[in-house]
Amino acid sequence: MGLLFVLIFWAFVLCAISLLLGLLGIIVAYFYSRHKKVKVRFITWFFAPGILLFFFAGLNFAVSIFYGIITNSDIGIGDYASENINKKYHLYWLDASDWKIDTRDSNSEFWEVEAFNHVQEILEHDDTIAFTSKIDEHYVLTQLNANKVEYAIIDSASTTDALWNKYTQTRGIDRDDVYTCDAYYIRYRKYFLIAVLAFNIFIFYFIFKKFKRFWRFLFLKK
Repeated sequence: MGLLFVLIFWAFVLCAISLLLGLLGIIVAYFYSRHKKVKVRFITWFFAPGILLFFFAGLNFAVSIFYGIITNSDIGIGDYASENINKKYHLYWLDASDWKIDTRDSNSEFWEVEAFNHVQEILEHDDTIAFTSKIDEHYVLTQLNANKVEYAIIDSASTTDALWNKYTQTRGIDRDDVYTCDAYYIRYRKYFLIAVLAFNIFIFYFIFKKFKRFWRFLFLKK
């Protein structure tokens, strides 16, 4: 499923939401006009929510592209997700498959190693990236050098808990420092999402506060 398909899908979703918001806008406009004894422009009440929805969707899409470029990660939509572990390695999935770890080097051969293609949980400590992977019906724990391409599968067990409990206890590491791949991905995105939400609230406030007379003219008839 390519990016174009995803964009078309979201365009249909936004159109459907815009239609519902437009119908709701007409209902609100009707009761508002009855209550305030004013004339309203129903066509504006119908189209304005959808226009604003597409405006903010486009704005956030542009911000996401900018974020993806400066962080060398994904833009948050589509069939691909990627997050940097460090300058050398990244965690990613493609077409909703299992999470994978690979280098930024185009000549990497990690894709041939099964443990790197079915990553479940990940832990960063010192100069080491440790991660568990599911292979057939058991789990393996792999140690990866954070600075150069060296790795070793050091343990296997029937559960990831058994692997991590042993690994963290022998090294004096807090078990809570181990993240599932989804949690690891979200951990770095949550600050970006908070910033985007604050940015949207500011733009929304600015538009309606600074152009109050324009909106009154647009929505109400004299």
